[in-house]
Amino acid sequence: MKSKEEVVQEFRIHTIQEATMRVIARKGMAAATMQEIAEEAGVAKGTIYLYFRDRDELVEKTFETAMTQLGDRIDKVLETSLSFEEKLREAIRVRLAFFRENREFFRLYLSLRMPEGTPQQQRRQKRTCHPQYRTRVQKFAEVLKDAMKRGEIRELEQYRLALFVIEGSTAIILERLNEEAPPPEEADVEFMTQLILDGVRKR
Repeated sequence: MKSKEEVVQEFRIHTIQEATMRVIARKGMAAATMQEIAEEAGVAKGTIYLYFRDRDELVEKTFETAMTQLGDRIDKVLETSLSFEEKLREAIRVRLAFFRENREFFRLYLSLRMPEGTPQQQRRQKRTCHPQYRTRVQKFAEVLKDAMKRGEIRELEQYRLALFVIEGSTAIILERLNEEAPPPEEADVEFMTQLILDGVRKR
């Protein structure tokens, strides 16, 4: 059981990170200051420095926390008793909705941390070498393996297929973040779901 101090600390960190996302979305990455984030969170600026060394660490940790939250949402979908097709569709829907909810923060974060001038391979390596990313791929590979055992999809190399599905959906998400008027969300959900299913269904 967590102590009162641990609960308070977690709440403060969560409040600060949520405020960080709102301020950056509203003001932009460069213009967002620690003072403005503190005011948005309702804490003293010094309180932020109890948990984060500087603004760069705060932004990085906020991004990592957001990715953990997204992973938890997807895990809940994958752990259900839904069919593979239903799990796939809902997991894609959850990913698209999550990035829409925090669109400006992620758009600004990715544009600065992974600028267009950076070689594509270098940008991809930064993301795919993260331990959290590898864990997510492995979890989805297990879902694919289970679907193959049940005869829902044909036999394929699970880990590579998981990589293909995750990278493909990530490309669509990144494109949506950069588009001024992306297609309806459900249209992209169905586009990706049907494209993947067409490739993995038994022939």
